Amino acid sequence: MSETTATTVREVLRRAWHRIASVQVRLLLSLGLVLGFAAVGTSAYWADNATFTTGKIEAGSLDLQLGGRNPATGVVEWSAVGLNQNWNYSVLQLDNVSPGESVAMELHIRNVGSTPLTFTGAGTSTTDDLNPYLTATTRLGGVASNTGTRDAVNRTGTCSAGTATWWTDHPLSTTPRVVTPGNAPITLAANAQIQVCMLAGLLSTTPNTFQGKSTSIQVTLNGKQVGAP
Repeated sequence: MSETTATTVREVLRRAWHRIASVQVRLLLSLGLVLGFAAVGTSAYWADNATFTTGKIEAGSLDLQLGGRNPATGVVEWSAVGLNQNWNYSVLQLDNVSPGESVAMELHIRNVGSTPLTFTGAGTSTTDDLNPYLTATTRLGGVASNTGTRDAVNRTGTCSAGTATWWTDHPLSTTPRVVTPGNAPITLAANAQIQVCMLAGLLSTTPNTFQGKSTSIQVTLNGKQVGAP
């Protein structure tokens, strides 16, 4: 083989090898890029989440109710149920009353709501027809009892036991007077109750000019949530 021919063959082989090597490099580079993208695509990151939920939120309630013990049955009859309700307790009456007669009753007060409350109260008579001879005594926690009859004109009410006297022979008129000493609020927890014995009657010194006159006693209680101004 001539030197020229050998040179030509070597040149062809060199070019061919150069092409093969370039292809391998390109393949390797391409493969590296592919593998590089694959590595990014398959990466994973840990994650977590949590949700906070409170228990039930429910508005409280406040309901100041009044009750009186029926002297005929001995059962406490509750009324003024719900907000801003009035109660006409017709069991408490002293008709055809004579000087010196009196009647006692138990006023029961309870909070059937879920919110603690305080209450204050004021007592009046609906007219001044028996003022100043119609008087009232109230005893916190007192127990009411009554003796005598209408026909015998010797009805007498008493308030026994109890823890404190709020009124003592207080003359009743159309001018309101606070129920509790110093108008101090009374606290009632949820589902708590108290009782007050009220004794009302005519003084023995009532003049004849008051015959045939009449009135009614009113006690207005105002309750509000503990802490309210």
